[in-house]
Amino acid sequence: MQRKIIKISAYVCLGMFLYFVIRADPRELLRIIGRLSPLGILCLLLLRILFWIVRTLSWRIVLRQCSSSRIPFFTLLWAELAGHAVGHFTPSAKLGGDVMRAMMLGPIPKNQALASVVLDKSIELMATVLMMSLGLFIALVRIRMSSIQRILFLSLTSAAVILIYFFFRRQKKGLFIWILETLKKLRIKSKYLEAKRERLIETDTIIAAFYSRHRRSFLSAFMLYILMILLWVVEIHLTFLFIGMHEITPMKSFLITTLGIVANIVPVIPAGIGIYEMTYLSVFAIVRIPQKSGIAVILVRRLLNLLLAVSGLFPMLRMKSLQAVKGEAAAVQISNPSAGNN
Repeated sequence: MQRKIIKISAYVCLGMFLYFVIRADPRELLRIIGRLSPLGILCLLLLRILFWIVRTLSWRIVLRQCSSSRIPFFTLLWAELAGHAVGHFTPSAKLGGDVMRAMMLGPIPKNQALASVVLDKSIELMATVLMMSLGLFIALVRIRMSSIQRILFLSLTSAAVILIYFFFRRQKKGLFIWILETLKKLRIKSKYLEAKRERLIETDTIIAAFYSRHRRSFLSAFMLYILMILLWVVEIHLTFLFIGMHEITPMKSFLITTLGIVANIVPVIPAGIGIYEMTYLSVFAIVRIPQKSGIAVILVRRLLNLLLAVSGLFPMLRMKSLQAVKGEAAAVQISNPSAGNN
């Protein structure tokens, strides 16, 4: 069943990808790509791959504290990219991508896989909100903004900080059981969740134990996500340079990255269509980046996102159920009991 869900998700993602390609303007995409040298494209692609390697390293740190099972690094990397594909092409966005990550961990117990994904996403959000707050503080000090812009950015940042704090506190006390109890108070019954109550309690225990017993691992994962955001800054800065905008400063690239983070938080629209563009165009206007150059950068980053998302479809389509393989191996041993004596 799990294997079927993964393959169906892959075909849905592939269909959505073809839809986006048809809807886009291929001539405009080719014109923008034509501004980049092959070396520049390679450099940006390597940076994006490094970005995903850092994400995977962070997740591996968390996973090792949640489970005694050891999953190969490249298996985790493929799971990350598969999650990115689901998050990029479907309305489930990042939520569906995280579910896909947990599903692709194969032999690891589901409660441990789920706990690792929840913790990893929480640490990512904490690092993201910290950098977004830092970017907002610098922008308020250095850049003139209208009152509406100030209120908007302050409101979004404050809401994000409050939400992360509440989420963090609930994780330490039992996030999933709190969700079940809240649904019960609202008289919303979920037979599926109630049937999984014991497993969800175990998941809550793993999450709470991580925060109380593995603070060094938490800090390591947190710093890797800070590094990931800084790599993002480097990518944006180099993209501007490669398309010929040499007057861009590292500080402007930092502000564009941190203020534009909100475009990557909204989890309801495939690939953030519309939200991504409008958020970054607003940020470009605030830091006084020419609209033409800003749109070029958006298109280049869109192409990089698409390329990595498409690569995430392959592990989903080619995935073999590790449990099935294990079962077949066990069947062979049972049918040939003398094999162990050879």
